[in-house]
Amino acid sequence: MSEVATPRTVGLVPRETRAMRVAEMKQIADFALQLDCTVVGLHLGFVPHDAESADYDEMLTVTRDLCDYLESNGQALHLETGQEPADVLVQFIEATERKNLFINFDPANMILYGVGDPIEALEKVGRFVRSVHCKDAKWAATPGIEWGVEVPLGDGDVNIEKYLITLKKIGYAGPLTIEREISQEPERQRAEIEHAVQLLKNLKTKLGM
Repeated sequence: MSEVATPRTVGLVPRETRAMRVAEMKQIADFALQLDCTVVGLHLGFVPHDAESADYDEMLTVTRDLCDYLESNGQALHLETGQEPADVLVQFIEATERKNLFINFDPANMILYGVGDPIEALEKVGRFVRSVHCKDAKWAATPGIEWGVEVPLGDGDVNIEKYLITLKKIGYAGPLTIEREISQEPERQRAEIEHAVQLLKNLKTKLGM
């Protein structure tokens, strides 16, 4: 999927697919419950930046509905970062007014989408972070207009050491989930994930984590 198509197709924002995807998310939640999984995550999509708009109210309504369904299952919803700046995401979560709505923080997505420095963003949204990705990327020449480039962990602009330091600073002690989205190259993907595992182990030892 191209970055041009992404705003029109991703998550629960597009009206044409919203009802179907909400129903699917509830089915996924019910299946996850059978596996004793207490968290479901997704990309919500490009939340409108205008909090006074009808589109924004629609997204609040659909997110509240999904959160309430998950709450009845004893589950939480994690929104993955990327499509909006940290301030917009925090405002949206607070406006939703649901205690089971949290963040899955992906630092590389902040760079890929060109919406903000990942370390600064992590500090802003820290109180909502309950899961994370360890992924790296390089900024595009014109962030927010062109798509950034995903690269192996440690080779990009995230600054993985500072990322781990900031995770510790905000009190995060959960899993460090490695994501490397090159499934079309399985051998390279495996090698780069193995490299990422070793990098994280070395950094955790260095930082006393």
